[in-house]
Amino acid sequence: MSSTAGMVEFSRAGPRSARDDVQVTKAYVLETSAWIAFRLDRREAARRARCGLGAVPAWNLLDTLMDLPAGLPVPTPGLSTETLRTVCRAPRGVARLDDGQIVRDLVPALMPLLAVISVRDWPSGLARASRFAPYCRRVLVGPASVLNAEALEAARGLGIGVAVREGEETEVVLEPNSVRDWRPSTAWWRFCEAVYACVLQPAQ
Repeated sequence: MSSTAGMVEFSRAGPRSARDDVQVTKAYVLETSAWIAFRLDRREAARRARCGLGAVPAWNLLDTLMDLPAGLPVPTPGLSTETLRTVCRAPRGVARLDDGQIVRDLVPALMPLLAVISVRDWPSGLARASRFAPYCRRVLVGPASVLNAEALEAARGLGIGVAVREGEETEVVLEPNSVRDWRPSTAWWRFCEAVYACVLQPAQ
């Protein structure tokens, strides 16, 4: 796995990408502001654009789609009435119904890699960063002057990275852990869609 420095570079304006295959967007997700580093699925993004389809945040729809394989036809007789109803009501570009079969076209448009959260005090930052635990790695960025051993140890125990600002310089003093036992879920996919919405309409 890449280090934090291998994915983002820090500046006073916020983190920016350090790699050609990684992008960074400012987002308000999970009731907090963060910078999200992600890898865009350019093919899926282009496909959605052709269909006039943006982010798809509907929980019930994503939960239904989780049970359908991407790109493979599924005979409709084997699906429940509720599944058929949900898929048939979906926006154009989500799935196709053809000759008694359903094909799911929608896949996540990006892979979240890292959430960077700016903080003024470390305890509240740790609580905010913990919201991102199931979805991607996390780094807190805050003033070096108020970082103490207790906060650093708490971050280490939670698997949260720490970067400290001193003047114009930002230094990563603790690398974040990878997401433990990661697996795609409806919640993870919805998080991806929330970030993708911010990519399409960047926060000011």
